[in-house]
Amino acid sequence: MNQLKTLAEAVKQAAAECGYIDCGIASAEPFALYSRALRRRIMRFPETTELYQPMTERTDPPHGAPWVQAVVVCVRRYGLYRLPPGTGDHIGRNYLADRRVKASPDHPMPTRMTAALRKLGLRVKRGGLPDRLAGARAGVVKIGRNGFAYHRRAGSWINIECWRVDAPLPPDPPTLDCPCPPQCRACLEACPTQALCKPYLMRMDRCVAYLAYSAPWPIPKQLWRCMGKWIYGCDDCQLACPLNRGKWRDLKPMPWLEPIAHLLTPEALATMDHETYRKHIFPYFWYIPENNPERWRANAARARRSRNETRQ
Repeated sequence: MNQLKTLAEAVKQAAAECGYIDCGIASAEPFALYSRALRRRIMRFPETTELYQPMTERTDPPHGAPWVQAVVVCVRRYGLYRLPPGTGDHIGRNYLADRRVKASPDHPMPTRMTAALRKLGLRVKRGGLPDRLAGARAGVVKIGRNGFAYHRRAGSWINIECWRVDAPLPPDPPTLDCPCPPQCRACLEACPTQALCKPYLMRMDRCVAYLAYSAPWPIPKQLWRCMGKWIYGCDDCQLACPLNRGKWRDLKPMPWLEPIAHLLTPEALATMDHETYRKHIFPYFWYIPENNPERWRANAARARRSRNETRQ
């Protein structure tokens, strides 16, 4: 047991050296509550079956890795970046500070962590879990009523990354209690499309991030109007949340994003030609089909109209 405890401490030290602000260990037991929640959601909203059914594979840590004996959970804080002016009010901050962009200084973090775990002698499989619940089970975050994970220092401006490992590392105490102020409904009242139906109940098929690019086109008119200023992603529930007050810190510049900031305005995107989109926008948002600048233009035109209406 002492050896495993020492190994767990070495894992956490490696996470800190890779740039993560926190690291915890969770057990490899099935996420039974998550599995039941998915089934209930599908039963209540059958039209969401195709969205939620694939997530059921994430409920069992040994799925695809029968040797798994523990889960390592790391927290990346992205709420330390100074967003270029005119970008963060209509594009989700998570996407602007996306670690997956190769130019981001945070891009190598998971690769370095995987290498560090292997250097410690661990067999590793990254991802494939309900990250937020894994974080709560590992004691590094709490889940708010809007479904976001909250870190005690960073609020919900975080990403959670998990690794399944083959050693029975001692788990940390879970943090399964609600962090929200009693009776607080700020997130539910802020949700523009009412995707947040009630505490802890999110309809993905009404979420702005899904509607913006993944949902079948055209978007129903009522939902389209409710999307308002958002071109991609939505931070309304996080911005309204009292747990996030003072948690975003403008400490780090974003030199990789600043050169294209003028192209990320609603005005620029609404009239952008395909070549400009392909050359300057797609490299930062490659998970959106390259041949679909029309969706960007339509979202941007709506955002521009919404902003003009708000100013009047």
